[in-house]
Amino acid sequence: MSKLFNHNLIDVQIRFTFFIVLISVFFGLFRFVPYKGANPDMLRIDVNKAGFDQLISVPYIGIKNAEKILKIREEKGKITDLKQLKNLRYYKRFKYFLKVE
Repeated sequence: MSKLFNHNLIDVQIRFTFFIVLISVFFGLFRFVPYKGANPDMLRIDVNKAGFDQLISVPYIGIKNAEKILKIREEKGKITDLKQLKNLRYYKRFKYFLKVE
């Protein structure tokens, strides 16, 4: 069995692989920059300013919900609280993507 494997070669290969992994992890840490992205509130769409196209681009708001939101805005003039949309389908899912200003 020992004639099939050169133990010195295997030992060198293991050490070399460990060294490469260690170096790549070490230098990889210096390139890592944590994302300090935008404030989540900046990514939300204002319900009162959004048009039909913006509303249907929001996840879980389809054509019917967008039309209902526009109808509510027409009837009440302005949406003052997101809870006014509570009767709409998927409200619990899309409320995180909207804001009222």
